[in-house]
This record gives sequence, structure tokens and C-alpha cells, in this order.
Amino acid sequence: MIPVKAITVVPGSSNSLSLREAPEPSPKRGELLLRVHRVGVCGTDMDIISGFYGEAPAGSPYLTIGHESLSRVERVGPGSRGFEAGDLVVPTVRRNCPENCLNCRSGESDMCLTGHYSEHGIKGLHGFASELAVTDSRFVVKLPEALSELGVLLEPLTIVEKGLNQAFGMQAGRMKWRPQNALVLGAGPVGLLATALLRMKGLKVTTVARKPPGSLKARLTVSTGAAYVDVGDVPLSSMEDRFDLVLEATGSTAVALEAQNLSGTNGVVSYIGIYRSQVGTEDAGKVFTNLVLGNRVYFGSVNANISYFRKGVADLVRIKRRFPGFLEQLITDKVPLSRWNDAYSAKGGDSVKTVLQLQQDRH
Repeated sequence: MIPVKAITVVPGSSNSLSLREAPEPSPKRGELLLRVHRVGVCGTDMDIISGFYGEAPAGSPYLTIGHESLSRVERVGPGSRGFEAGDLVVPTVRRNCPENCLNCRSGESDMCLTGHYSEHGIKGLHGFASELAVTDSRFVVKLPEALSELGVLLEPLTIVEKGLNQAFGMQAGRMKWRPQNALVLGAGPVGLLATALLRMKGLKVTTVARKPPGSLKARLTVSTGAAYVDVGDVPLSSMEDRFDLVLEATGSTAVALEAQNLSGTNGVVSYIGIYRSQVGTEDAGKVFTNLVLGNRVYFGSVNANISYFRKGVADLVRIKRRFPGFLEQLITDKVPLSRWNDAYSAKGGDSVKTVLQLQQDRH
């Protein structure tokens, strides 16, 4: 077997990021062998690299990172149907728990009851920052060739798909709900994708971030017809609007608390960030009183099952058509495997999304 290059960490150990030669994977029954073309870099990767969390597969001293990916099928394992070599695909991230709990066996591993699920590149399964990778074919979606470079954005889009789907579903079950205005906190890839998706739903959208109005994030926001607010000029506490829907995507505890004050009567706040522990100074009585008297909903959402990936494929195509150039501009940093370490270095300026290129695209 020819070894493959993989980017790995020793979970729990900071400064352990390395490029190593790993054994060439071989697909078992029901699996696909993937030749990975693109891997997106996100905050989860950086947290794992810092040693904040992460779990290697059983028996492995290291974890191959990377959960946002775009690949082509290299080989179809026995018992895998619906795929052939050359298909452009994106695998989901999470896999069922060993107990196969009610939600996992119902196709909703993102709502696993036991917490014993595994996740590619995060928890108990090697990720996709490797020249070759294997995954269960039941958790893979095919993409049209029109998304041959942009499909790496599918996984972050699915986080938005799930958060919004659940927000609308909750509200539809509670009342007659016709949201008019939405607030997106954060203009990273997830926040900008949320902005585009909400605009396509016809909502008036305000997106808030810490970049000046002339920045790329601001320009991308405005290109969708949304309003952009630089929180450096307009603090959240000074905002007078109250929103029907708030999507918090910064991962900042302080911003997450402020989000509750920005939702209006019958409003809903969707939290899709990961928040580190912080000593609280918020008036808990005020928080709960506002929650009750305003008939508000605050909820958390993480991961996405394959139904959101399928919906996301269609919405990526729609976003590409509706806002020409928007998705292309989200990917600001394309780093070849030969410079892999640069992909995981801090970016400044107008950087939005960093993508590691493991293979060249076909033309």
C-alpha cells in the first residue's frame, strides 16, 4: 500500500499539528474511498488544534482533522449503491451511536440521545484532511459539476439550514408566524451564508460584525440586499430594532447573551456557535422574565443530518444563481497541500474562508 499524506493532531495536546504519512485506507462493505479535493478550515479545527477538544479513533494515537470537505469517489466498496468512480460528493460529519438510539436509527444522528456518536475529524473518526479517505456511503450526497469548487461550502451551509429549519418549525407549531426581519450576528462563512439564505426567504436582514463598512464582509452582506452594521461603530446594546429571528454565529458568550435582548415579542434566537465557559454577570431574573413575557424561544443547534445536506445542495445552486460571485468571494484563501501549515495560521484583513486544496480541479 502506498502511504497518503494526512494532516493530524494528537487530541488534547496543543502544538501537535503535523503532516504525516498515513496508511492508505481501503473501503469496507458499504463504504466509499474518496479522493479529497478540498477541505475547509473553521473554528472547530482551530479549537481541536489548540487542544480544547477532539478524540482520536479507537487504537489510533492521532486524529486526522477536517470535517468540511469536497471529494470525488475513487472506488466504490462492496454493497455501496448509487455511486460510481468520479462522482463529486460531500460526506456528512456525524455517524450513529453504537446503541443506534431512536434518533440515530431514524436518520437524525444530529439529535443523538446517547452522545456516543462519532464525527469525522472531530470525535472518534479520522477526518478528510488527507489525500484519500473512507466513509459510509449512506451518509454521502452527490453534487452537480457546477459546484466543483464551491461544494466545500456545503457543510457550513447545512448548519444554517438546520438552525433556520428548526426555528421556522418551532414557531409554526406555536402560533401564526410571519417573520419580517432577521438579525445575523457574525459575518464569517456561516453568518454570510445565513444572510444569503434569509434574503432568499424574503426577510429583511441585518448582519453585524467587527469589520468596517468597506470591508469584504460588509460588501458581501450588502450584495445580498441585507444591511450591514459594524459593531465597532454601533454597539449591540444601542440597537433599537427588535427582531423576529436572531441567528447567533459568533461563538462569543457576551454576544450570545446580548442576542436575547435583540429578539422581539414572539421572537426566536438560534445559537449555532460553541461557547467557552465564562463567569456570568447577566441578570438571570431579567433573562427569564423577558423569555416568558415575550413568548420567546432560545435554542441551540449543532451538526446536520443528511436531509440538510440534500437541501443545502439545492440552495447552494440557488445562491450561486441569485447572487453571482457571492460564493466565489467567500473563499478568500486557497492553500495548496505543499503549504498546508499556512491554512491553519491566523488570517487577517479581508479573509473569510480558508480552503486547503489537496487536488487540482478537473477542467
